Amino acid sequence: MAIQKVVKSSVSQQVFDQLRQQILSGSWKPGDKLPSENELAAQFGVSRVTVRNALQKLSGLGLLETRFGEGSFIRGPEAGAALNQLVPMLYLGRETLKDILTFRRMVEGPICEIACRRATDGEIAQLRELLDQMERSEADLAAFARLDSRFHCMLARLTRSNMMQQIYQIIDDAIQSSYRQNARRQSVPVALHWYREILAAFEARDSARAREAMEQSLDQTFWISTVYQNVINMESAWPQRVAVRWYDEEAGGVREVTYRDYAADIRRMVGYLRRSLPDVQGRHIGLLARSGYAYGVAIFGCILAGAVAVPLNIEKSWAQLSDELARADVDCLLADGVYSDREPAFADYKGTVLDIHAFAGCTELAELTECPDQDALALIVFTSDTTGRSKGVMLSQRNLFAPMRLFTEPFETVRHQFGLPEDYQFAAFSVLPLFHIAALSSLISWSISGNAVHFCTDLRRFYRDLAAMPSDAMAVVPTLLKSIHHDVMKGKRARLGKLRLFTCGAAMYDPQMLADLIAQGFTIIQTYGLTETVGDGGWNSAQDAAHLSSVGLRDPDMEYRLEDGELCMKGDAVMLGYYKDPEGTAAVLRDGWFHTGDLARIDADGYIYLTGRKNNLMILPSGENVSPEELETLLSRNPAVREVLVEQKDGKICARISCREAVRDEVRAFVTQTNRSLPLYKRITSVEFTDQPLPRNALGKMVRG
Repeated sequence: MAIQKVVKSSVSQQVFDQLRQQILSGSWKPGDKLPSENELAAQFGVSRVTVRNALQKLSGLGLLETRFGEGSFIRGPEAGAALNQLVPMLYLGRETLKDILTFRRMVEGPICEIACRRATDGEIAQLRELLDQMERSEADLAAFARLDSRFHCMLARLTRSNMMQQIYQIIDDAIQSSYRQNARRQSVPVALHWYREILAAFEARDSARAREAMEQSLDQTFWISTVYQNVINMESAWPQRVAVRWYDEEAGGVREVTYRDYAADIRRMVGYLRRSLPDVQGRHIGLLARSGYAYGVAIFGCILAGAVAVPLNIEKSWAQLSDELARADVDCLLADGVYSDREPAFADYKGTVLDIHAFAGCTELAELTECPDQDALALIVFTSDTTGRSKGVMLSQRNLFAPMRLFTEPFETVRHQFGLPEDYQFAAFSVLPLFHIAALSSLISWSISGNAVHFCTDLRRFYRDLAAMPSDAMAVVPTLLKSIHHDVMKGKRARLGKLRLFTCGAAMYDPQMLADLIAQGFTIIQTYGLTETVGDGGWNSAQDAAHLSSVGLRDPDMEYRLEDGELCMKGDAVMLGYYKDPEGTAAVLRDGWFHTGDLARIDADGYIYLTGRKNNLMILPSGENVSPEELETLLSRNPAVREVLVEQKDGKICARISCREAVRDEVRAFVTQTNRSLPLYKRITSVEFTDQPLPRNALGKMVRG
């Protein structure tokens, strides 16, 4: 056997990894005796204590048998040992916590169900005593973790099954390790709640209920799954870290707020709402203000106060906005006065209007309570109305937090990619409005990860704010990325400072533009999702040319299928429905499957490629179907084309193009050249030019029709 000298970092783990690999590869056979601890220590160049720790871990996994006075031996090939060898190979490597918990959920639900059937009254009393000890240790995370392990070990023992106990023994080390690394103070009351439910199920001899409670416990203890848990986590996990920064125009400089103060302001907002609206529970509160810190505080505060938050687009006319207020049953607004100053007709509003900044004057920090029903309505978010009337998407806290596992995991990948330390705090430059689902979901995911958000509330101050608040990442829409691409290709890369990562959503992007930015040292992450799925759907971090035109790989927590080319998704992130629109809901939600309206294909590697919108398809007199997005992508490749919109007029395909008058002949020639590469039925027969921007909504999406 070739022993390799180990370096001084993570010595114990390296010794364990090498020994485990030698056993699993067959270099040592069942029954072989290992060299003594002294011999192994000399070969590895480490201490005996380090070797002993590795041997104990291998013994716990069932890979070794220690015989008193004789030494350590490789275990024989009985069924238990075979299981012990299989699980470490699949599971105890450098996988994510998500993988560990997925495996744990598969195992411990059935363990709990069987244990409930087989436990005696005396054993249930012992579980009760363990739970009492856990409640007394609530303030001591280390003690709680040890008792938590004993509770689960006892459940495995109550199955009376050696195999079940071996399975749990195999994963217990990984469970304890992950618990120590990821335990948050918010986890303890959540865990205790579900352990009480498990015990109640045991006492009622309801095995199905016990299994369900265990699975819920594993889902919610390790993953932040409510606004309440998120705020408690802010206070306990990284209270001193900066949570939010923004440029204060009055002060002429940057203001910053720590997570402790962020959580305190959220508590102040809850108290302010409870005092101002004694019947706040269940009320629909509209947020009509500029995006920024107070807006974020208000979203969390409304939900924690038991109200339904309704983020509103401040750029809409009063006619549009008053229609949405009526349809969403909004009878109270949190506002900053900007909209009322711009829209005199707002004076006709009859509901209550509260100052969104008034929470800052409150001294009382409200007590918070856990969400009693994760499936209750928490938010109504209006879709972007690119083709007609907006729809009010109903979202619960379960919806809101379902994609957060997918949204937070890439931080680890990016840290490794850039060689950043484990405790590095990322900063996101936030330019999208918080009524946009991408900005709203980012506000949550970045706080879960303990990272900072830098609000830029005026794009005219983009470079000033970016220089004042150096940032690592930014979520963009097509128009913004095109502008950045233009500046970078003109040699202005330095103006972006340390900005190195763009998350691209809201539309399909030109692969060449993305390739240009990658060549300049940027990392591109393409995302796919809709308001109806809390932005969940696809995530593409591939930087190779072969996949740049894909919107991403599928979220493993969602189900996907294609129906007549339309992408459909199913999972916890899918909305409750459209508010007071049963017909609209029925049109897109069938048997739990959300029909996205996006035409797509999925390749053999699982990458999703969008080909157009089902509702945008142009059906020509010949019966042929043509996707306008496909043609728009082709025409956008000409640098002289600022914007393009393809639509059908009188049975013919027409392109409306925004460009400078001086380059129209060049663009017209490019259209002719593009037509030659297309089938006859797809060719553009009419071109309309303008030097003005084409109509877009507040989210930067092209308005059609």
